[in-house]
Amino acid sequence: MYTPRTTTMIGLGGGAVLAVAAAVALPFGTPRTVAISPAAAAAAAGDTAPLPGVSFTMKSAPVSAEALRQLDAMAANPDRGMTRRPNLAAAASGARNGLSWKSECGSNDAVEAVDAKVTLGAWCFDNGDKSSPYWIPQGVAISRTEQLDGVVLSWYHRHKEGDDWVTDGSRITVGTRPRVQAKGAYQPVTLVIPTATADGRLAFKDVSPAAPPTGSVTTKGVAEAKQHQGGTALAGDFLYTASTSGLRVYDIRRTYQVATGENILGVGDDGRFYAHNEKYALFQTAAFSPENAGSCPAWDKAPSAQDEDLCFSTVTYDPTTSPKSLLTAEFKTAGGVTSARPMRVVRWPLNADGSLKTDASGRVTSSVVYGTNLTKVQGASGYHSGTGDTIYYNTSNGASPGSIYSDRDGDGNAPFKQVGPIGGESLAFDPYPEGDRVWGVTERPGQRMLYWIYRKEMQKPGMP
Repeated sequence: MYTPRTTTMIGLGGGAVLAVAAAVALPFGTPRTVAISPAAAAAAAGDTAPLPGVSFTMKSAPVSAEALRQLDAMAANPDRGMTRRPNLAAAASGARNGLSWKSECGSNDAVEAVDAKVTLGAWCFDNGDKSSPYWIPQGVAISRTEQLDGVVLSWYHRHKEGDDWVTDGSRITVGTRPRVQAKGAYQPVTLVIPTATADGRLAFKDVSPAAPPTGSVTTKGVAEAKQHQGGTALAGDFLYTASTSGLRVYDIRRTYQVATGENILGVGDDGRFYAHNEKYALFQTAAFSPENAGSCPAWDKAPSAQDEDLCFSTVTYDPTTSPKSLLTAEFKTAGGVTSARPMRVVRWPLNADGSLKTDASGRVTSSVVYGTNLTKVQGASGYHSGTGDTIYYNTSNGASPGSIYSDRDGDGNAPFKQVGPIGGESLAFDPYPEGDRVWGVTERPGQRMLYWIYRKEMQKPGMP
């Protein structure tokens, strides 16, 4: 567990100095793939459809090449206690924290209502993460590749300063997919940003996502609203997390097994590298932010235009489009959308290796932008069947069960709705051979669960 941190300066030798800064605030088998195509504008209330003429562009801000060079040099030194791994598989195989099958979860009722309606696999956290007020799960990603055959969850960490909670770091956890009626396990991996100071020295920072937009979120009954690392996606060699104002990118080939025994980030007095006493660290390599979209406004404030004020509240990987894509969506409360200025769901095209499809200047352009009037969307997942897109939404309702929606783009019908979990967060598509699944995670303390639902049970019967 993290504790509030202060800045320290630690000698690295050879004139270099490490600053440990306090932070403040896939390819999936053989899916169906066809080209993304435009459609008509939304017709019915809540109907999901592409917005004509609306497009967004994100620009990459790579992590300092000098910082990465110095990181490589440090990792090559056996005295630092760092072993580079080619992907997340080693971390997942050594998972130690636990998950228990739903029948062993006692009074944990996060999925009780939805479990009565659909086929549901679910596991509760059977350790301190179940009720921790400090570590909060947000995103979920599913992978069936050699990079990771398992599950990724994204978490943010916070501590109390007076009456206020301060976000001070982030992590992911990785593990194999838990089996029905069996226990599961996961391993924490600390997220780290390597940077270079003005004089070229290597500095490490905790990943502290951008502060969320202002707004009376708690008083609107949605205290569990997405704020930090609101979603995650694993595509090929790249892990993405949503941080309100854009996407953070981690090359999983920069996963390191590190020394344990010290709750610091950086090099200890013994010369070895530590990552808050966790066994693994993953280093950020880039960040993407929108160029033409202004800044993310308050949750209860509508965008100034359909092509302005874009938020990145969640992100997921969709292997069913061609090219494969990331899907981002916005969390909005009452007043945050109107019929003319809806919540946006955006597809971003990927290269074969999982990287965003950028031009020579490091810019990626959206392949399609959808609009919907749904609010309190905590997670979204997509499925392209060959005749159109279906988008699945997870919406929150405070301490009561939320709702799950599915919506076929441009069909003119209101979304199909059914009961969802309590505190439901992000969603992730899983092309399970015996029937596609959609995975999710819930966040409320004492009611935290990892779960999946068969995709076809989340939509109107007869849909592809």
